[in-house]
Amino acid sequence: MTVTYIPGQEHSSEETWPSPPDPGDLSRRIARRRADLKLSRAQVAARAGISPRYLEYLERYPARPSVLALRQVAAALRTTPAMLLGAGAQGPARHGCPAAVPVTVKLGQAECWRLIAAGGIGRIGFTTASGPLVMPVNFAVVAGTVVIRTAHGSLIQAHAFDQVAFEVDDLDDALCQGWSVLVSGPAHQVLQPDELRHLREHCAVRPWPSGEHEVYVRIAPTRITGRSVEAQ
Repeated sequence: MTVTYIPGQEHSSEETWPSPPDPGDLSRRIARRRADLKLSRAQVAARAGISPRYLEYLERYPARPSVLALRQVAAALRTTPAMLLGAGAQGPARHGCPAAVPVTVKLGQAECWRLIAAGGIGRIGFTTASGPLVMPVNFAVVAGTVVIRTAHGSLIQAHAFDQVAFEVDDLDDALCQGWSVLVSGPAHQVLQPDELRHLREHCAVRPWPSGEHEVYVRIAPTRITGRSVEAQ
């Protein structure tokens, strides 16, 4: 089904759709965001400068709105086009999926490695004198190990020879699906000159915070597990 949208075009609320609802990812995110803000379709449509009928279409079918229309809808929903398109999928879930039945599937080691191979943002966990601590970090996967960079004198360097846990996930609240991978094993600070030089030249891990991050820490997994969750 395709619809050509003309800004300002109005339709009667009594009109029916020619096919049953078949929402896509964008549709679910728009509808979820509108529900979070407790806004009616009419309110969002008025803010976006589009017809309520077109907004209803966006929430019911896998539409491909123009860049302008997507920007207008995002602004009306106090978010960004990127977030509506799924860029914020890693954010913590705010609501459950009461209408869906979540199914959990255990992931094999090969699938776990495939999911984290590209690197990105993860969380390292270790035990301190005051109790367990979890910190977000940038990471890369190199030769079957997880590599992170940190600063001299940091907490991570202080625990660079401990048993640690490392977790990566990708969650989409609007679609009620995602996955999580947990790595556990000993960490060690890389001190060997040749290994350090290789990592500096070839390891694409760049911490977001400013400053020097010349300490490289490897996590050698003794166990890697994961699971995925999908709404049926």
